[in-house]
Amino acid sequence: MPDAPPVRLRPLTDADAPAAEQLWADRFGGAPDTRRKWMEAALDPAHSATATVAVAPHDAVVGVSFLEVGNRRYTHQYLGLEALDVDVSLASRNGLFHLTCVQADWEDRGVGTAFYERRLEQLADRNVPCAFGIAWHRPAPVGSRVLFEKHDFTRIATVEHYYARTSTRPHCPACEGPCTCTASLYARPLASPRTQ
Repeated sequence: MPDAPPVRLRPLTDADAPAAEQLWADRFGGAPDTRRKWMEAALDPAHSATATVAVAPHDAVVGVSFLEVGNRRYTHQYLGLEALDVDVSLASRNGLFHLTCVQADWEDRGVGTAFYERRLEQLADRNVPCAFGIAWHRPAPVGSRVLFEKHDFTRIATVEHYYARTSTRPHCPACEGPCTCTASLYARPLASPRTQ
């Protein structure tokens, strides 16, 4: 088993938000208003969205990861199923592994794995029966597909031009103009909800 990453994981704070948003913009792109909405939701204790940051020993944010719990309708919309010919069985409450970004020089050091393990723990604590995620096929040797599969998610579909088919993702680091990248959808049943 690899050593623990040389970072500390903690909930996103207001002070972290600018660095986390810049990391998201640099590594994934997307619309600025989408980034701001996710930051605001994760910072609102009344909202079901959460965000975790990875902080290096020198207190710099080197990674950010988001999690949401959505009902069946929200999950259907989030996954973009209305635009796809994919049949997915959804629960009444679903964990959504949203974006995870790690600075390039911190990749392959266990930070992504720590984020995935933290999110699975959070869903178990919230008695959520299943989890879903979207893995961008980014032009890099390591991507989220590896992490989903390492954590026992099953690929339910690979969709060519996913981002062009489901919505406009401006400022993709891999595309000129709106994103036309491929993505895979992943699912994982979680342990049976805990009895109270």
